[in-house]
Amino acid sequence: MSKNIISDYRAFHKLTKRLTTVVGLWPYENPCIFYRLLPYFQISLNLILVLAILGFVCKHFSNIFLVTSSLSIMTSFMTVIIKLFCLVVNREDLTELHKNLDPYFNGLLNDPKLSKLIYKKINIFKCLSWALFTCVIFSSALCIITPIVFVCCYTNEMNIKKYRSICPSDLWKISSNRLFYQIYLAFETLASFESFFVATTVDSLFMLYVFQIIAKLREISHCITHIKDKNDENSVICKCVSQYVKLIRCRDSLEKIYGPIILWIMGTNTIVFCSLLFQISQIKSISVIQGLMFITCITLKMIQTFIYTWSGSCLTEESEDYRDAVYAANWYGNKRLMTSVVIMLTQRPLTLTLYNFSSVSVRNFITVFNAAISYFFSLQSLTSDE
Repeated sequence: MSKNIISDYRAFHKLTKRLTTVVGLWPYENPCIFYRLLPYFQISLNLILVLAILGFVCKHFSNIFLVTSSLSIMTSFMTVIIKLFCLVVNREDLTELHKNLDPYFNGLLNDPKLSKLIYKKINIFKCLSWALFTCVIFSSALCIITPIVFVCCYTNEMNIKKYRSICPSDLWKISSNRLFYQIYLAFETLASFESFFVATTVDSLFMLYVFQIIAKLREISHCITHIKDKNDENSVICKCVSQYVKLIRCRDSLEKIYGPIILWIMGTNTIVFCSLLFQISQIKSISVIQGLMFITCITLKMIQTFIYTWSGSCLTEESEDYRDAVYAANWYGNKRLMTSVVIMLTQRPLTLTLYNFSSVSVRNFITVFNAAISYFFSLQSLTSDE
């Protein structure tokens, strides 16, 4: 049983590390210059597409259907820019967070007694990561397949107006040359694949660090509730307090790095959900490709939102379990241990918050959907009035 759980963690860790390495975000020590510049290259690609889509939106601003569909795509590329920017700017904090969690967690793999306790729910984290990766790959394939089929199957005599691009923009129409269109399509394809990889990578990395914090909480909870020898009380208490202080710093680093990302995702996913629902309501007949696209995009955004909110709830729940474990320690009649327990119970709980005004929990997931439905009905009433 423990071997299967450990293998699940290693598979989850390996997938996250490989994806993060591809986009240049895994916190290696002393990386080369090319590796450090790779995120800036991806930011530039996405910024060009955002500006191109923004120009398209301004040109067709009177068409609500085109504006809503274009904005949903534009916010996806802007989300990638926000993610890359937050991780690049806080690269030192990310490296410090990695040093405090990853090497220590690898040492826990060798303790068979704690395996079953520490790796609880790891299969859920792994399945969410794989589900996100699968949806991203499938949605990227659906976005890119139609323009590539047009390029491969149609002749040079085909009217340029019939060409299609991945993103809604008129940038490729600057020239009527077919070669120019193919170059622009290759650029869009590269930028889209990079964006999809970044979307998967940053979310999976967040889950990995949250799980490692949870695992350390479980370990110190186990240590403090299994004090058998009074001679070991001081060493166990000192270890638990020092580890908890480190976890508070890790939590603070995680909030600093991912706080803007989570806040942005909560807001933009609301808009994207509303936009997708509105597009579905406006289309009279939906093709198979369009249906698959809508289903995949909605599923992808649902998984992405759920990853952050559920991870925050798991961390809060585990922090409460730690406080219960401290209170359940064998402190009755031991004044010295009682004093230590009181001090430990007064420490701040490990809860992820968005700039001290809202905690990250599954309730945010429900709020996003409620807001999206409200905006959808507002758009419906606006179009019906027109």
